[in-house]
Amino acid sequence: MRRIALRAALAVIAVATVASAAPAINWESGLTFYSDDFMTPVANFPDPAGGCHAFPVTATSLVGWSNVENVIAYWSDDCSGQEIWLGTLRTFQPGEYASFSAF
Repeated sequence: MRRIALRAALAVIAVATVASAAPAINWESGLTFYSDDFMTPVANFPDPAGGCHAFPVTATSLVGWSNVENVIAYWSDDCSGQEIWLGTLRTFQPGEYASFSAF
């Protein structure tokens, strides 16, 4: 009887855990920023085109996986001023840029 009750309790916990889990991020799509030179994902933008975004402070590299032809970095917070074209596969110093746009 105790085994049945224990199994039922474990089943409820397992279902509750699955139901509360956040949706998985596909790190190999869109634009992904990494720390540790392409080792640890820190931010993913599934469709970054057309907007100004804050540059992830801890990022040291980026990969434009899909539908990203170029990433343009800025030293300003609002994507203004000098443009630094980074391409789609690049390393840099953490905190080097403040914002970015991509197309």
